[in-house]
Amino acid sequence: MNHEYHVIDGVKESVIDMMLNFKTLRFKVDEKADNIQWISQRFSGIGLYTSNNIKLPAGIEILSDTVELFQITDPSIELNIELRIEKGYGYYSVDYLRARDRKDEDIDANILLIDNEFKVIDYVKYEVVEVIEDFTGSTKDLLVIEIRSWFKGISPKEVVMFAGEVLASYAKLFIFDNIYIDRSFLVDLEDLDRVQDKFHEEANIKTMPIDALPLSERTRNALIKNNILYVEDLEKKKKGELLLMK
Repeated sequence: MNHEYHVIDGVKESVIDMMLNFKTLRFKVDEKADNIQWISQRFSGIGLYTSNNIKLPAGIEILSDTVELFQITDPSIELNIELRIEKGYGYYSVDYLRARDRKDEDIDANILLIDNEFKVIDYVKYEVVEVIEDFTGSTKDLLVIEIRSWFKGISPKEVVMFAGEVLASYAKLFIFDNIYIDRSFLVDLEDLDRVQDKFHEEANIKTMPIDALPLSERTRNALIKNNILYVEDLEKKKKGELLLMK
């Protein structure tokens, strides 16, 4: 077929509807695999076919949840589909793909192109929170990043790690030999998990009631009298204020 408005006898969906269904799929391709992969598959028999029915070679997996692709209604129909899966980023328009494919003499002119969106992240938000480090009132900044994705096959941690690698690759353009760098300013990535565990531990401590702390009765009563009921209330007070409490 040479156009997307074609209708296949024995298939419920039109070709364009099938293409739109396939467009919602997101694939994870192994970094050692070729940039472009061709997959041919034959479908036959009455029934609804989903993304779970696609047989993928090693090195490729589907990130999307189950997607309904098409339904065969005629038992005599045999549907042959060839898919092109490729690595990329951002957005590839049909015009871009068409112009690129014209340069490749091996590409079949009858292939049906559809614009590609490689996005796997739906929502990103960051916030810098001021955290009181101890009772002296000294503070530090905590970066909180919220990431949402429709695809269960990729975790927020993987996304941040990938983004960090990309940023680091660009930053290396500005690193030159024979320049002294104070290593104490650099982050040890192996410590990130320990920092995260410490943050969650501190968050639990903040919600601990004053009654649960090993304080003298006089100190405990003074804190409660001044409406300091939890550890987080105590952190908000300066040392001088605490000394004046009765």
